[in-house]
Amino acid sequence: MTGWTRLDDPSPQLMQQAAANFGLLASTMRLHIVWVLSQGEADVGTLAERVGGTLQAVSQHLAKLKLAGIVSNRREGRRQVYGVEDPQVADLVRLMVAKLDPQAQGGEVVRQLRSSGA
Repeated sequence: MTGWTRLDDPSPQLMQQAAANFGLLASTMRLHIVWVLSQGEADVGTLAERVGGTLQAVSQHLAKLKLAGIVSNRREGRRQVYGVEDPQVADLVRLMVAKLDPQAQGGEVVRQLRSSGA
């Protein structure tokens, strides 16, 4: 493959950590939550409405994503607002969705990322 340089293989611990993070995103609802948050911050009620889950289920998924460092939250008045902690994770989710459905909103993301060299 052109344009690639040989890199040292990651440690088994790093690969295990990466697999765990991919495992967290293997849940349809958690993946959908990250998709929604990749478009901007949202509270639990908004997320539940968008992903079609109960407040309790979405809260539990958010807790797991937060423990993994994938999402973060902040207090805004009486509500908690969530966002994606790492923009590269949001890009990864959008890229996968766009790869599977180039007509989806993510298709533009792929074009933007390719043009930026990411």
